[in-house]
Amino acid sequence: MELYQIKTFVAVAEEGNMTRAAKRLHASQSTISLHIKSLEEEFDVRLFLRTPKGMQTTAEGKVLLEKACVVLESVDTFENEARRFKGEISGVARLGLQTSPIYLKTPQLIKCIKEKFSALSVHLVQIPTWTIRSDIAARKLDGGFFYANCAPEEVDGILLENTILNVVGPASWQDRMENASWEELAKLPWIWTPDECSFNVKLEEAFSSRGLEATKVMIADSEDTHNALVRSENGLTVMRHDEADDGVKNSSLYIWPGGHIEVGLYFGFNKKKKSDPIVLSLLECVEKVWNEK
Repeated sequence: MELYQIKTFVAVAEEGNMTRAAKRLHASQSTISLHIKSLEEEFDVRLFLRTPKGMQTTAEGKVLLEKACVVLESVDTFENEARRFKGEISGVARLGLQTSPIYLKTPQLIKCIKEKFSALSVHLVQIPTWTIRSDIAARKLDGGFFYANCAPEEVDGILLENTILNVVGPASWQDRMENASWEELAKLPWIWTPDECSFNVKLEEAFSSRGLEATKVMIADSEDTHNALVRSENGLTVMRHDEADDGVKNSSLYIWPGGHIEVGLYFGFNKKKKSDPIVLSLLECVEKVWNEK
């Protein structure tokens, strides 16, 4: 049994899919399949059931998965100690961004990392909030920014700010929105967000707490898509205040003056990697950048 086989076993179990596991490990699907087959033959135990829904761990596989995770955590601890002896933090920091790099102060963050940890390189990945959280939990990312309505359970997170979200519509809809109540807003067409999105939760709360249901004409999972659809008069949505304000300044958007909602902006990391030098380096720089006025 080799360490790479254990990593493959954990990746397939967490992904539930050979193709995604192969992509995660930067290997071919045939290689991933061979690793699993070799483990099963070596110990004469079936680790997975191949089903139409993907790879499901067997009862024996679930027990061994717990042990495999312990092994990988021990390897992480070993690597962390080895880096400390070296005295210089190096490697690749995998960082998830869920919204505008400018809004997340990414240029300042990269500058800080270069100044303090010159041997550390950064791999930036632009993906949705819900993917960032699951990728941190699965150790695909060392850290990442995400929105959440409360402190997340599956990862550790530090609250950076409460982000203001404005209800926005096309500038040409000002007359329809200016004096509108929540009830009147609900009757207008809305560009909604996916169920996994924190914006979705806040919007549902805003309407359901008033006994209302919004008129949802479409769902989009990209902030840029929402922006474009609103500007082209397809409906209302919620948008970060800075983006909404830019739209007002260039006369393409209108901000409803009747109120706003808020959602927490967090920086998170895997709970089991609190002592990882790369994670600690990211945290140090994130806190420095976000605490600067």
